[in-house]
Amino acid sequence: MKNRLPSLLAVTIVFVFILVVWGGVVRLSGSGLAIPDWPLAEGKILPRAHPNVLIEYAHRAIAGIVAILTVWACVTIFRDPRWRSRLGALALAALVTLALQIFMGARVVLEELPVDRVVAHLLLAFAFFWILLRMALLARDDADGEAGSGAVAGPADGVGGPPVAHRGLSRWAALAAAAVFVQAGLGAWVSSSGAALACPDFPTCHGQWLPKLEGLVGIQFTHRIGAYVVSLIILGLLFRAAPRSLPPRARWPLRISGILLAVQFTLGVMNVLLQVPLPVSAGHLGTALVLFGTLNLASHELSRA
Repeated sequence: MKNRLPSLLAVTIVFVFILVVWGGVVRLSGSGLAIPDWPLAEGKILPRAHPNVLIEYAHRAIAGIVAILTVWACVTIFRDPRWRSRLGALALAALVTLALQIFMGARVVLEELPVDRVVAHLLLAFAFFWILLRMALLARDDADGEAGSGAVAGPADGVGGPPVAHRGLSRWAALAAAAVFVQAGLGAWVSSSGAALACPDFPTCHGQWLPKLEGLVGIQFTHRIGAYVVSLIILGLLFRAAPRSLPPRARWPLRISGILLAVQFTLGVMNVLLQVPLPVSAGHLGTALVLFGTLNLASHELSRA
């Protein structure tokens, strides 16, 4: 029974990913106010068959699945003394964040998509994703140790912890993940404020390499600056990690983060040049979340290397 918790948390994380990406589809398709009330759909339990209404309703349905899975996982944790002592605080944090996210989602609808609420809604989703990922990794490590694989027994659990170089890389990966988190917030600011096409060219903005950071242009170009900063942090991490002797479980998340960074940068450029097509924008958001998760995974594995 204990070994089922990592799988349950993994399924929950997958649904959170789907929920976040679908939330982007809701926003990008103009479906955010297709259902102007909450929690009902125009005063009914089942919505009318209109494309935008169904897109928004699907988002609410996925959110309901996420809530059920999260409560199920937390009940599993609190019912078992071993899981409760190890994951109880994170489970409580997950429930609180879930409640805040539901409240914020309702406010986004009832207050007709204010920019600050939309940004907060997305950042809460990223934070919720991180909490669940942290729980899943700790549960996996515990299950591996119970199975006798030796995954949890290692230098990180002994006196002195992992090598100093590995601890430094772990902190660097965590910093990179934090930078992606901030960049995601800037991206939500761009899309919700109508600044997505404020700079229709790339790499310049209206032919300027450094435009004035004011109005919609300022919002859009701040997001671009954030992309450059995130890229430098991740590339620096990969450069420092390259000559290190790391186990595969610490090495492969770093390699994947490099690939994801290239994909994410390409999608960002395509967003501008192709004038924000929905599939590209949804992919941009989804890749950001996967990159965020991969960097957190790298930080976790480096802390145990």
